[in-house]
Amino acid sequence: MEYRCAERSSVIEQVELWNGKEKYGEFETKDYCLGGIFVKNCQNKVDAHSASSLTVKFCHNPNLSYQASHHAVVVHKTDNGLGLKWSHRQY
Repeated sequence: MEYRCAERSSVIEQVELWNGKEKYGEFETKDYCLGGIFVKNCQNKVDAHSASSLTVKFCHNPNLSYQASHHAVVVHKTDNGLGLKWSHRQY
């Protein structure tokens, strides 16, 4: 099933993946679109079944005075990384 709602753009950024207070590590993105993001080489670090909801934190950018983060869910896992779909958490 196709989850993308817009054309992907090749964007290489450093991101951190978190599940609550557990940090899985720092990884590099391959591309993203309005609907989600693909993160490279994290497929063996993140348990896609137990980490149904992740926080993607964009690493420090000297042009920003804040650290951006988004909530996401894992929609597919490949040998190259994880495809994540942006989500909105309800509290």
